[in-house]
Amino acid sequence: MNWTGKWKNQYGSVIHITTQDGERLEGTFQSAVDETTKGQQLPLTNFCKNNLLAVSCAGGNHVVTYAGMCYGGKLETVWHVVTGDTLTAKEENEPAVKKPLARWQSVTTNADTFERME
Repeated sequence: MNWTGKWKNQYGSVIHITTQDGERLEGTFQSAVDETTKGQQLPLTNFCKNNLLAVSCAGGNHVVTYAGMCYGGKLETVWHVVTGDTLTAKEENEPAVKKPLARWQSVTTNADTFERME
């Protein structure tokens, strides 16, 4: 399967795969929703096996992984975001400070569908 090109999810985030060499893929990820990395093109490393894909990148204060399969022309994925801290303020209009997160608070998981843009 040819994975090169741009893939956009339902929220506007984009996986752009620029190079495919066998089962190894390279490119960028651009989040449309994360406030710490919104609009940035983060380098990502990928692997594929037939219609299966795994994508990982790091930015802001977290790492992100997507894993999924191309099914019916769409990339159906599950994702994990792992972070060690968050910014929080005691009261409104107070400066935010970093607060460490407990292990159970550090992982967010969900699912997204990406469609090929080009």
